[in-house]
Amino acid sequence: MHRNVPAVFVVLGLVLIGACSQAQPEGRPTRDRNVLTAAELERVAVETAYDAIQRLRPDFLRPRGRLSLENPAASLPVVYLDDIRLGGPDALRTIRVADVHEIRYLSASDATTRYGTGHPGGVIAVITRKGNTSGSA
Repeated sequence: MHRNVPAVFVVLGLVLIGACSQAQPEGRPTRDRNVLTAAELERVAVETAYDAIQRLRPDFLRPRGRLSLENPAASLPVVYLDDIRLGGPDALRTIRVADVHEIRYLSASDATTRYGTGHPGGVIAVITRKGNTSGSA
């Protein structure tokens, strides 16, 4: 008596995947926790990018990275404005929310891929309306 148990699990898995994929209405993108869009930023009554992040995604501002004997403190994220390095999170206080198209947090590994080494706390990449080259401002 031979049972094909794995095939049953495969079929069940496909049914469950299909049901889950239809839970999100078509045309509506899933929300990315690592991105703040212009639409989200417009809904908060703040002046600076720092204040907007502090209100909407405070995790962007927390220190990250490995703690070691050589470097006992975790690292803060580095801020880039239109792909130009500005400095630490305090640099966000100089960026007006009205000028921002998108704010994106990049993990240390993603930041290394895009900007090179030296980003153990990750990167907060700010794209301004002027720096947005996708055509949607």
